[in-house]
Amino acid sequence: MMALGSTSLHVSCKPMWVLEPKPLVDEENVIVLVSIFKMAFEFGRHCRHLSRSFFGSPIVKCVLSSCVISWFAATAIGDDFFIAKIAPIFERRCIGCHNDTDLKGELSLQSAAAAFSDGYIEPGNPADSHFMEVIVPDDGKAMMPKDADPLTDEQIATIELWIENGAKWPEDYRLSAPALADLDWWSLKPLENPGIPQSWKERFAVQSRAPQDDTRRLELRTPIDAFVQDELDANGLVASPEADRLTLIRRLYFDLIGLPPSPDEVDTFVNDPSPDAYEAVVDRLLASKHYGERWARHWLDVVHYADTHGYDKDKLRPNAWPYRDYVIRSFNEDKPYSRFVQEQIAGDALWPDTPDGITATGFISAGPWDFIGHAEVPETKIDGRIARHLDRDDMVTSTLNTFCSVTVQCARCH
Repeated sequence: MMALGSTSLHVSCKPMWVLEPKPLVDEENVIVLVSIFKMAFEFGRHCRHLSRSFFGSPIVKCVLSSCVISWFAATAIGDDFFIAKIAPIFERRCIGCHNDTDLKGELSLQSAAAAFSDGYIEPGNPADSHFMEVIVPDDGKAMMPKDADPLTDEQIATIELWIENGAKWPEDYRLSAPALADLDWWSLKPLENPGIPQSWKERFAVQSRAPQDDTRRLELRTPIDAFVQDELDANGLVASPEADRLTLIRRLYFDLIGLPPSPDEVDTFVNDPSPDAYEAVVDRLLASKHYGERWARHWLDVVHYADTHGYDKDKLRPNAWPYRDYVIRSFNEDKPYSRFVQEQIAGDALWPDTPDGITATGFISAGPWDFIGHAEVPETKIDGRIARHLDRDDMVTSTLNTFCSVTVQCARCH
């Protein structure tokens, strides 16, 4: 089955501009840098001997590399960096106590004027910033956040980098504490491995203490059984007895491939004395092409795929099937979920020379498409413009609904 646990809210997907709303290095600065390299190239082309002796020097190479790297760093650590990297840390970990109302420790981080007062944050000098002193662990314990988990090493390094590069804070940009519901929302929490229940660690003792005829507890064969047993215990429920083989094989077939077993397949399984008979059937069904056909349906429902356009005329889509087959093939190939996501969002940029890299982006246009508004009415007409906006809106909402578990439909009007 697909490795559904192999990714988080942040999909490692390059190039950055596929997912980042605003690049940290703006277009104007890139143009300037390209112009500099172009001038250097022209200079070197007309003065080849000088270019080989001068630009080929190890010292000059080192200096040029340092200048370019420093230029990129200085350009990137600006207002956009604060909004994207620093503000979320302050809002989630600091503003709850250090705001204009509570002002604990006589510090507010809601505005630049308050944050930079009294030397709490010294732009360009993290060593003299009192803020760094309280968030960096001393003897294994950080002073802040108080009565809460300390900031991660990555968060501390990000804040230090921000201060070191001038602590840029956009003018009139105020921070606000997120609503409690936002902080507790399941899809916004960091991914973490749950601790294995104690019942799994004590499984042999538990099973040895249970009477032979005691059906109140599961036979703990895997850690998953321990999670199930813990929930049963917490809700005062008892485990159902193990199903007979006739029931098991029907469940397996319908669950994994959506088709019933044949009479011969039922007889073979029921009369198989092997202790691994069940596992053998599971492996065989997972290897079946029908497995992908069965489970791809659920993914295609999520991305609201159809073989027709929908809307009034609901015409057939003659070129829709390659994306459908790509999804089926991905399930049957046991493709890692992270790769599955990246291909659909930016496969044409990441793997443009592979069939899946191109076909997977059919996800973006899998939703309903107004044939009348797009094909029969020109976009210069109001109905044509409406159809175009609805189409783009569907692409954005489908991407965030599917991959981030976040509904953004409200932003369409608000």
